[in-house]
Amino acid sequence: MKSLLIKSAIASGIVLSLATVTRPVMASSFTVSIENAGVQNAQLSNLVNAHVQTFDGQTQGYSQAGFQSNDGTTNVGSYKNTLIQNPDQYGGAGGTGKYFDVNANISAGQTVSTLNLANPESYFGLWWSAGDANNVLTFLSQGQVVQTITTADVVKYIAGLANKASYYGNPNSTFANQDSGEPFAFINFYDVGGTFDQVQFSNIGGSGFESDNHTVATGYKSIIGNVVTQAVPESSSLLGVLVIGFVGATSVMTRRVNKKSVLQLS
Repeated sequence: MKSLLIKSAIASGIVLSLATVTRPVMASSFTVSIENAGVQNAQLSNLVNAHVQTFDGQTQGYSQAGFQSNDGTTNVGSYKNTLIQNPDQYGGAGGTGKYFDVNANISAGQTVSTLNLANPESYFGLWWSAGDANNVLTFLSQGQVVQTITTADVVKYIAGLANKASYYGNPNSTFANQDSGEPFAFINFYDVGGTFDQVQFSNIGGSGFESDNHTVATGYKSIIGNVVTQAVPESSSLLGVLVIGFVGATSVMTRRVNKKSVLQLS
């Protein structure tokens, strides 16, 4: 029995090791939520060490070099391969400020922009304007992808709401109800399983990826907003593997005991 238990434990350990090595990095570790219709800013009172980039102080147009993102004397990070637009029916929080865009039709083939953060963060939020299913966000940590999120899920979620009409069309008075065929919403991205130090903004189609009020924070007090995607943290997956390993060892022992009991009865 002791020998069998040792062998079973070793086998279970091997299974656990393989599962740990081969499982995806931080799989499904993000919770995504949207704020109520018309909201264009993060709820800063819920965030820890938050910094907001409004883009209002940036030069209009495309820049491959990008720009440094500072909040007062704090270095937040740097943007690369950027397109800054003046307010119009597609973007510009409040209807007056400039906004961030990824649009190959305007910037000679630009399909990806990058925000390189000075420090690891666990929250990112943006006012997603004129949204469409071609918009994709990729979060990385030390060069490794930790999560890729397509806003197609947000499009589907809004489409299923009873008040979906309130999300469609520009909510600002300057461009009221223009671009009525696309949703406008503030989206929160909470990294429940860890942190990230880079965000990539991709537009895989011929449309644009318009956004504003990019907000990063090292932490948050709670997950707020209407949840679109619920995280399944790494720890849950690891716990599941541990349980499988334990059950596997117990199962082998039980079969051994049962077999012995049957032999004794016969």
